[in-house]
Amino acid sequence: MADRPPVIYGLEYQGRTLTARALAAKSSGDDKIFFLCGTQSLRYENQVHLLEYDEDTGVLDKVVFAHPAGEIWHISTSSNANAMDIFCTCYGKFVDGKSVVCAAMWRLKEGGVEHAPLDQVCELPHAGSVRCTCWHPDLADQLVSIDDKKLTSWKITESDVKELSHLVLDEKTQSQSTYSALCWNCHHVCSQVLYSTDLSIRSWDIREKPSKQSSVNLEQPHGSCVRSLDFNPNKPQNFASCGDDCTVKFWDARKSDQPLLVQRNHSHWIWSVQYNHAHDQLVLTSGSDCQVVLARVVSTIEEHRR
Repeated sequence: MADRPPVIYGLEYQGRTLTARALAAKSSGDDKIFFLCGTQSLRYENQVHLLEYDEDTGVLDKVVFAHPAGEIWHISTSSNANAMDIFCTCYGKFVDGKSVVCAAMWRLKEGGVEHAPLDQVCELPHAGSVRCTCWHPDLADQLVSIDDKKLTSWKITESDVKELSHLVLDEKTQSQSTYSALCWNCHHVCSQVLYSTDLSIRSWDIREKPSKQSSVNLEQPHGSCVRSLDFNPNKPQNFASCGDDCTVKFWDARKSDQPLLVQRNHSHWIWSVQYNHAHDQLVLTSGSDCQVVLARVVSTIEEHRR
């Protein structure tokens, strides 16, 4: 059978953020594949594009929502079926003449009308610019965020947000914090968050006191900016990182002095890395070299022990 041609979707304005998720349709129980894409425009009203892809027919349907809050720098969605219509954006706006990045929760309208505005659920009350957010793997009402001074765990209600706990970044980390990444460990009762602040990678156990030392401490693992992190869905101690050195590195948190494996499949910065949730040997990366690479990674634990 001939290969299916690629599906190409064009944006009216420049786009920078993309997230995907598979949802079970309430009526049929069939899985549906959705993408959310945000735009960045300083002159025109920004947009969130909701795309639905049908694997059987190759058809791509879309609904475009207005996002008047500002240019979108980051989008995150919950994997919980009870929060299928909720997502979070980090967006730029001007406050007292200064450019800051805020974060807010939005609700998609059922049977959305083209270019209708999104329903804002609440705004995360951060004092500094928010870098990114990450939803709890199991709970639909919890997420973490990171700004230039601290990490915060939040509980989301129908119309409000409540801070559960926070971790203040040390002064050295704050001074380096111009780009950050977050990843929630889906193992160990989902109590650990892995985060990066430009050059370093550390962990936060939300059950412990904020002063407790991080169990993961990697200084300059990529020699420059760390842009994305992801935990192995099957091996609790294994995670992957990528950055501006054009490499993806695979780590064991119990012995993190050296990576288990290093891959070089890109020729420029790598912006994102993610494990396949069902097959942990499949790892997807995307970079500034305009490539999306699906790589097969041998079981790094077994290879490390040989």
